[in-house]
Amino acid sequence: MTLVYFLIVIGILVFVHELGHFITAKRAGVRVEKFSLGMGPKLFGYKKGDTEYVLSALPLGGYVKMAGENPDEEPTGAPDEFHSKTVWQRAKIAAAGSLTNIVLAFVLMPLVYMVGTYAEGPAKVGFVEKGSPAAKAGFLAGDVITEINNRTISDWTKALSLIAVNPDTDVTVTLERGSEKKVLTLRPEAATELRIGTAGLMPDMPAEIGRLRSGLPAEKSGLKVNDKILAVDNVTIYHWNQFSLAVKESGGKALNLRIERAGKRQDMTIIPVMDSGRYVIGVEPYIRYVFKKFGFFESIRLGFTKTLETADLTFITLKKLLSFGLSIKTLGGPVMIAQMSGAAAAAGLSAFIALMATISLSLGMLNLLPIPVLDGGMLLFLAIEAVRKKPMSQRVMEVSQGIGAALLITLIAVVSYNDVMRLFFNK
Repeated sequence: MTLVYFLIVIGILVFVHELGHFITAKRAGVRVEKFSLGMGPKLFGYKKGDTEYVLSALPLGGYVKMAGENPDEEPTGAPDEFHSKTVWQRAKIAAAGSLTNIVLAFVLMPLVYMVGTYAEGPAKVGFVEKGSPAAKAGFLAGDVITEINNRTISDWTKALSLIAVNPDTDVTVTLERGSEKKVLTLRPEAATELRIGTAGLMPDMPAEIGRLRSGLPAEKSGLKVNDKILAVDNVTIYHWNQFSLAVKESGGKALNLRIERAGKRQDMTIIPVMDSGRYVIGVEPYIRYVFKKFGFFESIRLGFTKTLETADLTFITLKKLLSFGLSIKTLGGPVMIAQMSGAAAAAGLSAFIALMATISLSLGMLNLLPIPVLDGGMLLFLAIEAVRKKPMSQRVMEVSQGIGAALLITLIAVVSYNDVMRLFFNK
């Protein structure tokens, strides 16, 4: 089913993109010779008017073929050819596909909130790892993050995203500590070979048992799901990570636990065992999610806000990638999109719609980059033509297109390598 969900996502986004080009071209009076969903050999198609509508074998793309668009074709000067139109008309046609993808994101994201999503509370710090960048910066449990680099923080997702894209970079964090407002400077560390920023900040997570692993000490000792860990060796436990750290640093020595079960307290002793290079007792936390639906107007507001935040994060990520602040190993291609599509579909309709909106927004923004062979490259050529009052020479266009194609092929090679490494080597 993962493949099916992937084809649904790619099919819709490509169709919408090419439909934007198609409608704008037709409105400008350009003759469209072919509208293809997919690339490569034709599977089937039909012709209506001047246009042949085709479904092609490779689902990773599509195209709209307009009369006189191909530089190799000798222009006839016919009024319905692409190059017979004004610079402004051609620019609107070139931009239409990407802009349609961006508009689609603004349409889809409010649906996420109408269908319902898991609501997040404010970015309240529940735990600060010892010796972490957050500890060095002066964060305390109970702090509520309100801004990072002057960007409003409404939930942990946005906070952690901005931390992730700023490895080894000072970021300004505004927070509330009780009734006091503080501004701290945080420098996230680059974690793993992906160079993703981490700070050692954790959201609130009570030490409540959500799952027991069979055959390990927790199960054998009689711990049960929904048990709350109140103390370990007479040290009060207020966060799951604090409990996890106590187990990890136990050295295999017996731990005296005080727990609460169905409103009653009791004590028990558990001896951690070594598993995969660390001490464990075989428990996982209980994660509480609150599923919430929103009204029409509130969904519109939240959807637009979320889409703008995603666009802002995309800009930051692109800037970091181009300046080598983030590793290119964070990039993914069709395999990653397929895996994410399958996981989102399994998580529910709202997660699937959110993924489609996010990819549509990214697709639209990336296509507007001023790189030849992308829509943004065509817009760059048209802007130069508007300034010069004449088109660029055929030779310059060909060289530019060649460079753009080489960059695109390199990008495809990188994301394909990353996909293979993740798929077969779990990296």
